[in-house]
Amino acid sequence: MDPSRRLPKTNAEDLMQIVRRLVASKLGAQNAVRQAVDDLLALPSVRYYLKPYTQKQINAFATHASRYFELYNPAGCIEIAHTSRYSHRTGKSELCILATRSLAPGVVIIELKGSMAHLSKEEDKELKRTDLRNIDIRRDFSVIHSRQMKKNHLFLGPARFVNHDCDNNCELFREGKYITFRTLRAISVGEEITAHYGDGYFGGRNRHCLCETCEKNGRGG
Repeated sequence: MDPSRRLPKTNAEDLMQIVRRLVASKLGAQNAVRQAVDDLLALPSVRYYLKPYTQKQINAFATHASRYFELYNPAGCIEIAHTSRYSHRTGKSELCILATRSLAPGVVIIELKGSMAHLSKEEDKELKRTDLRNIDIRRDFSVIHSRQMKKNHLFLGPARFVNHDCDNNCELFREGKYITFRTLRAISVGEEITAHYGDGYFGGRNRHCLCETCEKNGRGG
């Protein structure tokens, strides 16, 4: 993407209209999402943005957009919300995933999808910028290390907003070509959906971890 290329602005109300039609649609969940994606692609600003890209790249963009539109399904069980838990470390408000319905153990949260994007060495170096006070802590928690491929990837989609907790209530697993989450125990309405990033993600033995469990137990950062 050419950083000097000026993009036209998208009217927020146009986006809200797409979401409202999606929520009120009687087409069924999949067809409603497909229609919402088509409406998004038809917006002049989006059409202008996608103009230089190949059809394969446009299809990938549409798939990515559909994952977010799926969150607006009235029958869904999660929502994206703000959290200030990490603000003093990252310098900004962060996002989290909250349950909007009670969830039993073993439930697959089908609308909480994600995928991995390969990072070049330059991209990984930029995203690996560390906290000034703790040199082994990433600022960007969307970077995931693949032990199998021995390289880092960028976690994309709504699933990227699932935060770490040392006593996580969900586990990450692959569902076909997507990555999603399955509940490990009962989750209440309003409870945050959490996963375990690994024992050394926040420094050795996660000594700089900021999760709620570490706070309650008087450890971590």
